[in-house]
Amino acid sequence: KRGARMIVIDPRRTDTVGDDDLFLGLKPGTDTALFSGLLVHLADSGALDREFIERHTSGFDEAIARARGMAGGAGASALATGLSEQDVTTFFRMFAGSERVVTMYSQGVNQSAQGTDKVNAIVNCHLATGRIGKVGASPFSLTGQPNAMGGREVGGLANQLAAHMGFTPPDIDRVR
Repeated sequence: KRGARMIVIDPRRTDTVGDDDLFLGLKPGTDTALFSGLLVHLADSGALDREFIERHTSGFDEAIARARGMAGGAGASALATGLSEQDVTTFFRMFAGSERVVTMYSQGVNQSAQGTDKVNAIVNCHLATGRIGKVGASPFSLTGQPNAMGGREVGGLANQLAAHMGFTPPDIDRVR
């Protein structure tokens, strides 16, 4: 068996599920409740990296309080997401017990009406455990948006030059 474990979190059962170690078919729109519950679990089970939190975050106590208000643990997360409490607990324990975690998410998270809240909940779990900015540990957005922004900066789009310059004679000369 490979060293990496994969948890698929998606309302839809897709081909990706065949390679998973755990499938969480949560109700659409409940990602924030799941990751808020995870943050509470991390705090309650002693899985926080207090040194990392002190050095690299602000407002952490408020974030924990908000997470508790949304999903105070595995039972509340299960109720909110439509998952079994056993599956939620398994997910929480797998995340807490893994030194390196990459959370990959795409447009279903980023571009929903609550996208900011969903991404914030995911990132908070990584910040809480110091699993960010390290090899094999980070939240990772898999959408076209970050690539499009990078493309704009380096002139990778057909309608503009690097650094948002247009095709005016002075801009063309500057690039030349």
